[in-house]
Amino acid sequence: MRSITGYKIIRSKRRTISLVITKEPSLVIRAPFRVSEDYIQNLVNQKLGWIQKKFEEMAKRPKTGKQFINGEEFLFLGKTYKLQITENLKNIQALDKLYLPEKKLPKAKKHIVGWYKKQAKEIVVKRTRFMADRFSFNPSSIRISGAMRRWGSCNSKRRINFSWRLVMTPREVIDYVIVHELSHLAHLNHSKNFWAKVKAILPDYKDRIKWLKQNDNLLTI
Repeated sequence: MRSITGYKIIRSKRRTISLVITKEPSLVIRAPFRVSEDYIQNLVNQKLGWIQKKFEEMAKRPKTGKQFINGEEFLFLGKTYKLQITENLKNIQALDKLYLPEKKLPKAKKHIVGWYKKQAKEIVVKRTRFMADRFSFNPSSIRISGAMRRWGSCNSKRRINFSWRLVMTPREVIDYVIVHELSHLAHLNHSKNFWAKVKAILPDYKDRIKWLKQNDNLLTI
């Protein structure tokens, strides 16, 4: 196998190295500032078989670009809703179907993403505040972002962000991502202590991670 050199390195104050295969697919490496590029290249070479296998898996995944036609499926809180274009409503609504007013059809993607963001602000932010109070966390802010490659983030200023796409997932998966980011307030890394914190709150967190990995390609429009 030949070595891989075309990858992106993102450095931060983290303590460990993480190899991430994106949807394109491409390789992104998150690494501490102190780690040399030679060390990273050697690690990539060691993981070459795994990387190439993941590349092949991502390349085989079906593309999910939406056409915004009647019957097309959209996820909301883990449930599938078929799109129904209607003349009878002014706003997008998720009832027995996902109803899209006909007048919004020319900019359907913009309006549906906007609807998801609104739902995320109401559901995810509210749930995060509840979980923070329940487990004695104190984030400085909670916001919804347009991130497409990360479900959530937490920085040294205690600011927590969540992708609007999270509201497509089941509530138990939303809870996992919330607990994951809240736990970073205690451990701004992915150390054993961090995962112990997550497990203490959600003993079945690995099952929730598994759902995200298996359905990630469906959680976009």
